Amino acid sequence: SFSLSSVTVRERGQFSSRDVRWKAHLSGAMLGDYLTALLIAVLGYVYPAYLCFKALEKHKRKPEALRGWCIYWTVMALYTTGVQVTDRFVFWLPMYAEAKVAFVVYLWHPRTQGALYVYDAFVSPFLTKHEQAIDRHIDETNTSIGDVVVKRAQGVVDFAREKFAAALNQLPQNGDRQQPNPRGARNATEAAAMHFAGGPKRS
Repeated sequence: SFSLSSVTVRERGQFSSRDVRWKAHLSGAMLGDYLTALLIAVLGYVYPAYLCFKALEKHKRKPEALRGWCIYWTVMALYTTGVQVTDRFVFWLPMYAEAKVAFVVYLWHPRTQGALYVYDAFVSPFLTKHEQAIDRHIDETNTSIGDVVVKRAQGVVDFAREKFAAALNQLPQNGDRQQPNPRGARNATEAAAMHFAGGPKRS
């Protein structure tokens, strides 16, 4: 008879590894990571961008007709940000990859126009409620980043200026360095003359 107590540690390890492989198989049963990313890129960005281009060319004098595409790209930007988090925590869910592909199609498809629903139901109310706070944080961040960039740039300029000045100060010292002169010579010219006048040493 089979009982849990009869399962060895090795067999338990095998069951654990099989369980992990089973979960991985469920998450990518139909679509692999590469194919999922490719489909999302094509169906979520390339094709909608082409449709947006056609709308821009067709409604040049009707900016209000482009509101739907502005909403789509707003929702798509939030989706792209959010999926960076969900990919790390719920990737093991069955049909997760297929659900991502279906969602991006749902956002722009003429029959569903899911981006309009998501925007009107969630995005617009949230951003409208927190718009002033978001703008304040953006302004503060821009100011802080600007101050840091200015300080860093000034520090780089000061450092380069100091190094350049130090290099200039060392040039005369390097020019004054000479080889040791023969005994009694006061300078290099006199040492050369004494050496020539002395001639080669005789053995």
